[in-house]
Amino acid sequence: MGSKSRTMLEGLVKQGSFKWLTKTPSSFDEDLDEMGSSSTGKSWLPELSPAANVVIRKCSKIFGIPMNQLQENFEAEASESIKHKSQYARNFLEYCCFRALALSIQVNGYLGDKQFRHLTFDMMVAWEFPAASSQPFASMDEDVTAGLEAFSRIASAVPIISNAIVTDSIFGVLTSSTGGRLLFSVYDKYLTCLERAIKKFKNQSESSHLSALRTARGEKILELDGTVTTQPVLEHVGISAWPGRLTLTDHALYFEAHRVVSYDKPKLYDLSDDLNQIVRPELTGPWGTRLFDKAVSYKSVSL
Repeated sequence: MGSKSRTMLEGLVKQGSFKWLTKTPSSFDEDLDEMGSSSTGKSWLPELSPAANVVIRKCSKIFGIPMNQLQENFEAEASESIKHKSQYARNFLEYCCFRALALSIQVNGYLGDKQFRHLTFDMMVAWEFPAASSQPFASMDEDVTAGLEAFSRIASAVPIISNAIVTDSIFGVLTSSTGGRLLFSVYDKYLTCLERAIKKFKNQSESSHLSALRTARGEKILELDGTVTTQPVLEHVGISAWPGRLTLTDHALYFEAHRVVSYDKPKLYDLSDDLNQIVRPELTGPWGTRLFDKAVSYKSVSL
């Protein structure tokens, strides 16, 4: 192979020109194939982009009505300003998305549903390019991303995923390594971890652990650490260190020092009362050396 040919092929590979040879069809591609590419078909709305058509088709399945019926409902319910041509595609898309999400989140365990996670991400992508005149791609493969504005608009419709107060912070963390664009793989992992955290929180809240102390204020357990005897939490008081387990509730910290076969009476570090207290991250280690950063310093006049 000549040097010019080799250089040309290497350039094409770097540009991704041969990506179609190994690309696995995505769910988006399958939806497009099923809908058909004809703009005159009943399952295709010509004023919308392919991404928006796919999303609205999924929404119509949730409602159990055809896409054209969904559009007729929008036409009948929306004001004239909402139906203005310049914003028609996005407003119609939002109308469908928000109604579909309102129904979807009433189903138990919706965060664990892979189809729900795909749907919400597809909504974000479609939100950025809703109109037929705004088609940035031919298919929705693994490289498709969503931006902050789309994430804020769609994710905030599901309060457990995000809300207007923390949206920017959540998006910043999720896209810190991808240049401010959200990948589905990262978003999917976020929702999976969120679902696990919710299940854990629910199980802990229903636990009888420290129930006699928690009942009066209706305290919910947020975290429990040190339950494995070989990996206890250490309480440092001066130069002394005591192994035990630590319980964090929405009102207080409880530390139970290890005994031979059980635990001592819980020591309460109240976080809810109006006390002159200071709680901050701290460094700790053997004999007071400042080696490890997984510690909390608590100072209060009540101790």
